[in-house]
Amino acid sequence: MNGIFISHSTKDRKFVEQIVEFLQLGMGVELRKIFCTSLYGTLPTGEDFIKIIKDNVKERGMVLAVITPEYLKSQFCMMELGAAWAGAERLYPILALGTEYKDLESSPLAKVQMRKADQERDWGVIYDELVKYQMISVNTPRFYEKLPQFMESISRFKRKSDQLYTSDLLPDDIRFPAGAKPDPLYMPDPSGYYSVTIEAERSVPSAYRCYKIKGKLVIEGLQKWLDSESHWIFYTEGAYDDPKVGDQVRLKISKTERRTFPDIGFARNIYPADMEVIG
Repeated sequence: MNGIFISHSTKDRKFVEQIVEFLQLGMGVELRKIFCTSLYGTLPTGEDFIKIIKDNVKERGMVLAVITPEYLKSQFCMMELGAAWAGAERLYPILALGTEYKDLESSPLAKVQMRKADQERDWGVIYDELVKYQMISVNTPRFYEKLPQFMESISRFKRKSDQLYTSDLLPDDIRFPAGAKPDPLYMPDPSGYYSVTIEAERSVPSAYRCYKIKGKLVIEGLQKWLDSESHWIFYTEGAYDDPKVGDQVRLKISKTERRTFPDIGFARNIYPADMEVIG
């Protein structure tokens, strides 16, 4: 087998990105061996994307199908699943985001052995089988070092229309400590664009870019969290020109995600709908 084809619903993109990241950092799968249509640049402009998907199912050999409620409702996902059934050497269906075995009773997957995304032992089985089929080299300490963080990230994964959060239980009245100087706050212009300054770059997997904003964006409906979080621009490699520390950037928001990390605490990822470096 030459790699892994990730079959998923585009509506589950953010969840699938967590899996792709863990495949790289926790299991040692090279990014070039992962085909996932949610990764920027996977589908070349002007090409027949259905043919590309079918070819990659066959070429990669292993299909990891992320089975969610959105996946089961999608005719396109069912087409991908059919192609995987016919052309892949190995099919790994993973139940996620509330999907249970009973939801598959009327599907072709009804009698197929499943794994569950929220079960550590199931990821251990997948890891062992990737080693067995020589998809990856053995590095068990790395796998078990990264597994708890991955499990934590997907266990807190929630959907809320266009906004995604990992915590909704913070008090509304958080204030700056006495004497602390508040961060600068940025308001959008009439067209919805913010102009901000880049304060720092964060080390993330090579497929992504992450930059800390000097200050915070004022986002309608989310003001109650401003005092407790830092703001970070996050996007896929190649989507925009990469800024440097100190650069000014103009951006419009697609969506945001509130997360927590051991080193920086609560952070809000800002996913741009548009972005440019302006100086």
